[in-house]
Amino acid sequence: MSVTDSWQEFAASAARQAGNLHVASVSDKVRELHQRIHERYPAIARIAVALYDPEMRRLKTFVASNDPGISPLNGYECPIDSVPSLLAIAESGQARVVNDLSKLPVSDTTHSRWLHHEGFLSSLTLPIRRSDQLLGFLFFDARERDVFTDPVVADLLLYGHLIGMIVTQELATVQMLVGGLRLASQFAHVRDLETGAHLDRMARYARLVAREIGPSHGKTDDYAENIFLFSALHDIGKVGVPDRILLKPGKLDDAEREEMRRHVIVGLQMAERLINDFGLASLSNIDMLRNIVIAHHERMDGSGYPHGLTGDAIPLEARIVATADVFDALACARSYKPAWTLENAFQEIERMSGTQLYAPAVQALLDCREEVEAIYQRFQDAIVTL
Repeated sequence: MSVTDSWQEFAASAARQAGNLHVASVSDKVRELHQRIHERYPAIARIAVALYDPEMRRLKTFVASNDPGISPLNGYECPIDSVPSLLAIAESGQARVVNDLSKLPVSDTTHSRWLHHEGFLSSLTLPIRRSDQLLGFLFFDARERDVFTDPVVADLLLYGHLIGMIVTQELATVQMLVGGLRLASQFAHVRDLETGAHLDRMARYARLVAREIGPSHGKTDDYAENIFLFSALHDIGKVGVPDRILLKPGKLDDAEREEMRRHVIVGLQMAERLINDFGLASLSNIDMLRNIVIAHHERMDGSGYPHGLTGDAIPLEARIVATADVFDALACARSYKPAWTLENAFQEIERMSGTQLYAPAVQALLDCREEVEAIYQRFQDAIVTL
């Protein structure tokens, strides 16, 4: 079968899957495409996708397929401004071919040192775009020189386009779901600052934690990205909480507290409705959204709600989001309290570690303090005057 036939087969398959969305994950699809490419070009030992966060101007590893014997590069982030070659690709929109990496100086970056250590000698890099927006980069790497000749590059551009379609479709679908629910929340609670910078901060804190502890739980970088996307919906059910409770300046009484706690049930109902209405039930990792919404107020010692789960019975993604949410809630001003300093917030989650919050998640935030502080400074609540 020619590469054109392979392209047509996969394009037709992608079109069929568009109706059912993503039963297989992006990682699975990239691995399958790598196998097909490998049959034609055995020297191509790695295909990888890195995503771009325009708000933080950072690149982050997302999915990769490696030949056996290659140590994976997981959980890696860096400022795009520290990689001039990728900035040039982003600005030009053109592919870059390097057929002898040994002639390039080894820069003092983790990625450059890793490429050198793993013995990669040639590469093809493509930008992934949606309309005029840069989503990330696609990398083809080989351990031989001069692999990426003009005919090979012409073939790989077809595969690259397909991989770009897969990535953008997956992200666009999840972003549609997240955007729909966030918009519903904003219409219902435009005065609630939890729909603003709090969500931007805690979603990024959650991704930091997932990046740090995911590998020890058998999770890859696409898991951390889904945490980032879905965590913004953790409190969507608060659209069903009356203002007299949601914005009460003092302590809630028992009846009010019970009504507030119902937001996790309402949130799950909202998520299920949108999932069903848009036919998203087969979206890969959709259960992560359900778990985050329903279980982010569970606590390790069983003192949480709605089910009083303990320890590992709480889904990992809910444990991660709970830690990020509590930390940022402490550092935010609320109708019932002033904002805590970051130092005090760090001390408090450390005190809660192991009893209420998942200890490895707390330690991950403590270990990433510099990045946490950068996120906190970047996303500040707007001052609203009436």
